Amino acid sequence: MTTSGTSNIADQPITGAYHEARTFTDTSPDLYAYLKHRESLTHYPQRTTDIAVIETGRACSVHTYIIMPPTIYGTGTGDFNRLTIQVPTIMRSALEKGHVMQLGDDDGDVEHVHVEDLADLYILVAERVVKGKLEGMPSGEQGICFAGTGRHTWKEFSRGIADALIELGGIKDKEIRRVGIKEAADSWTGGDELLCELNFGSK
Repeated sequence: MTTSGTSNIADQPITGAYHEARTFTDTSPDLYAYLKHRESLTHYPQRTTDIAVIETGRACSVHTYIIMPPTIYGTGTGDFNRLTIQVPTIMRSALEKGHVMQLGDDDGDVEHVHVEDLADLYILVAERVVKGKLEGMPSGEQGICFAGTGRHTWKEFSRGIADALIELGGIKDKEIRRVGIKEAADSWTGGDELLCELNFGSK
């Protein structure tokens, strides 16, 4: 079992490098083929890893399960990393600049999941594997599991962070500043524009 993310299948509406209207579910029969297709167009390390996991599992006759969560929010309760990626990244940037930024002019919507709900999914999968209850539980090329529990627009996402920071006294400016891919990537992903667009600007 490995952790992935829906950025593997996200489009790129900001740069226009890859854009399509398509929705996948856990039962989409061509999801693995789609991952291979996208990887043939653009190398993305997370997606590369997922493909390698599936192919290695198949070669070694080992069941593989990939959990593919969308935007994760909330604070974890474990002993190690308790923070997610998108929300803390935007918050740190806002505290530094004095305002919240949003990538692009598009208000596409994406899925989200609370970190504790995601943890429950891992427990369910792990328990079935440990107990050998694998009947009816897809693995390998069909063993990609989405974990979304709701949806939000990037505008709602940015507005929520701004309102929270204003309430806490972290910033005073309530305006959401729309920025381009370069400025966003420089602020959020160390200049990696592909990583930035897939994780902060996709639909």
